[in-house]
Amino acid sequence: METKVLASYIDHAVLDPAMTIEELKSHIMIGVECGCKTVCINPDAIDIAKECIEGSQTKLCVVCDFPFGSSDKNSKVAQCQAIIDKGQIFEIDMVANYGLIKSGKYEKVIDEIQAMSDLCHQNNVGLKVIVETDALTTDEVKASIECCVKGHADFIKTSTGYFKGEHIVGADPQLIKMMVKEANGRIKVKGSGCVRSRERLIELIELGIDRAGVGCGSTRKIVGDNHE
Repeated sequence: METKVLASYIDHAVLDPAMTIEELKSHIMIGVECGCKTVCINPDAIDIAKECIEGSQTKLCVVCDFPFGSSDKNSKVAQCQAIIDKGQIFEIDMVANYGLIKSGKYEKVIDEIQAMSDLCHQNNVGLKVIVETDALTTDEVKASIECCVKGHADFIKTSTGYFKGEHIVGADPQLIKMMVKEANGRIKVKGSGCVRSRERLIELIELGIDRAGVGCGSTRKIVGDNHE
């Protein structure tokens, strides 16, 4: 698979809250130089990222209520609006309240996702929903997919990369295979977490993902510099 094609699947994640401004710039530029679809950043890095992507094809993806997803709906919507108001936002990756998912409170989950998708789509911004699959059972993941479909999100996404459970598999191929099957073309799937090699990314693409979240320490190793 060509490097340019691989890069077009990647959201290059620069999310470490301990990074200095200079470190943020340096790591964001890796994603730009590699030709990634987006750089995925925290809200406070939007202005920095705008400067970095200027003149490139790489777009901005910003996380919302990251990494826990435990704010209430109004708080998430307010943060989403503040992000959109910064301009040039291509997509927002929100974290769903997966405690509510585990509690079976699906109507509340759908209501929150719907509020976010309404706001995003009114502003021509895509919405991905992170459901932290490592915290969920298979049945809960399937229920999460239905919540995201009913809430009119554009993507369902596996992981934040910050969950600290006992069993961390991230975008495990078997999980992705199941999610793509359950999604059945109704919603796109983003595999994130433990995507650290070219071979794994290609495997996930072949299984049907539409995007992959890759940590900033792995992108160059996977695709190298892409100046084509």
